Amino acid sequence: MSTDFLAPGRLWLLVLVLALGVGYVVVLRWRRAATVRFTQVELLDKVAPQRPKWRRHVVAALMLLGLTFAVIGVARPVDRSTEKTTSDGRILVLFDVSLSMMADDVDPSRFVAAQEAAQNFVDEVDDGVEVGLVSFSGTVTTEVDPTLDRGAMERGIENLGLAESTAIGEALVSGTRILVNTADPDADPDQAPGVLVLLSDGETTVGRPTDEGARVATEAGVPVYTIAFGTEGGAIVDPVSGDVVPVPVRPADLAAVAEATGGQAFEARTGGELAAVYDQIAESLGETIGEPVEIIKELTWQWALAAFLVLCLAWALSLWWLRGMV
Repeated sequence: MSTDFLAPGRLWLLVLVLALGVGYVVVLRWRRAATVRFTQVELLDKVAPQRPKWRRHVVAALMLLGLTFAVIGVARPVDRSTEKTTSDGRILVLFDVSLSMMADDVDPSRFVAAQEAAQNFVDEVDDGVEVGLVSFSGTVTTEVDPTLDRGAMERGIENLGLAESTAIGEALVSGTRILVNTADPDADPDQAPGVLVLLSDGETTVGRPTDEGARVATEAGVPVYTIAFGTEGGAIVDPVSGDVVPVPVRPADLAAVAEATGGQAFEARTGGELAAVYDQIAESLGETIGEPVEIIKELTWQWALAAFLVLCLAWALSLWWLRGMV
């Protein structure tokens, strides 16, 4: 926990409080000098009332302390702390960004349809469930860590770009590790640390084989729900040679992943077909540790109350101790 201020610039008002304290000391010295110059001591005793000595200093000190508390209150002090929260589950979307996703056998293209499908899927997820995004082509990239921030997911999906090769096996291993490493250590061991949703046209070309990635997910107890995009007639134009390259969808490979991990396989061409997917996934979700949340506790009222009480005390003591000076 740390303490700081929402309006620290207002602490400069403490300079005025310091100036009042300095002024009080200067006045005391001036009055002491004036008293020494008053040579008729007997007459001074008659015309000057008995001063309360140290008591007036106590009153002045309390007033300065009350003003100091008031300035601190005006600066809006806060206590900041960070705590882990729990969420209703965690879903990690593995998104294929290989060049084969350029195929236009799915209107308007596999890639665009997959983006729309992913966004529609995220919109279906309950607010209390964290969602993350991992893209994969020849390499695997964590685009968005699991979060409750749906805006971050939307931006992550919109900013995806295509690249060469397809590493489904590597994506499954990376996604599984993310879920396992961020799981609640006190959670029910029978509950999955989260689920993976794999959107792809289904063919690994580099890295670990798809079935090896599925084995890692199975051993970790992470179910994988697969969504195959495309048709048997899909093709793309090779950006280097200009040749037409067939890229048929491989739903069987994805279905094997789902079956091995205890998930479910789907084939879809539009986001609207994914409404039933989340209903199936929700049954596999268990409570997980959520993202860290900053707790801000404003202390303004406490300092304002302290200032009020100290000034009230100073006022009451001045009426009692300094009444002979009025």
